[in-house]
This record gives sequence, structure tokens and C-alpha cells, in this order.
Amino acid sequence: MNGSDNKLKMCAECGTQYPESYTDNACIICEDERQAVPQSGQSWISHEKLLEEHSVKIKKINNNLYEFVVNPRFSIGQRALFVISEDGNILWNCIPLLDEGVVEFIKSKGGLKAIAISHPHYYSIMKMWAEAFNSKIYIMKKIKNGW
Repeated sequence: MNGSDNKLKMCAECGTQYPESYTDNACIICEDERQAVPQSGQSWISHEKLLEEHSVKIKKINNNLYEFVVNPRFSIGQRALFVISEDGNILWNCIPLLDEGVVEFIKSKGGLKAIAISHPHYYSIMKMWAEAFNSKIYIMKKIKNGW
């Protein structure tokens, strides 16, 4: 995991991490009409700080499917699904935490070939996930009559 990424600011509401060059105090994901800024206002945290009291919980759904969530719950409670495939493992959506336990788990299952993101509030720390596993990111694009 990239040490400098651990210090980047992350929206505490949706878990989206922003580059160092982003100096605005508004989260563009939470400002979108499909999300919401908390009534208490925008707040920020770093991945490094999040790691102090949170971890990734891994839940087996079946032999080829696992669920990852941040424990205790953080932000909007996203979950990611880890799909094991002969053609390469896929992470469906991202969660805003990447710890050594989940890194070792994924490596033990053959690594991660790709990350598929379905909605903006799953962007979270997708760059950090992709760099940790040298995997590609695919972002779904909304089209006129659906996805």
C-alpha cells in the first residue's frame, strides 16, 4: 500500500478519497443529488486514521464469493464482493479501507485481476486497491435507458 495515499483526505460520509491537489472542502460525490452531505456538514478523515480503529471483515458467501465490509461500520456502509474465477479474480465495488488482512487474503486466493465499480459512492479508495494488486479498474457508465 502506498504510504502517501494513506494520508490523503477521505470523505467521512461516502469514503471517497481525494488527491492531494484537491483543495475544495466539498465532496463531489456527496454533493450529487443521489447522495447527501450530512446535516452536521462535510468532514474528512485519512486512510491512515481509519486503520487505527477499523478493519476489513471478510465473510464467505460460497466457495467463489466473499463479502468485504469495514468493521465497525464506516461511511455509508459499502460492501465489496470478491469473485473468484479461473480467468482472474474480480472485486465488484470498493470499500474505503484496505488493510493487511484483506491484502493477504486476496493474495492467498490468486490476487485481483480487475475492479468493477457500479456507482460513484463506491469509488472510495479504488486507486489504492488497484495499485496494491496491479489490477485494472472498470467504471460502469450510465446510458439512456439503464446501465
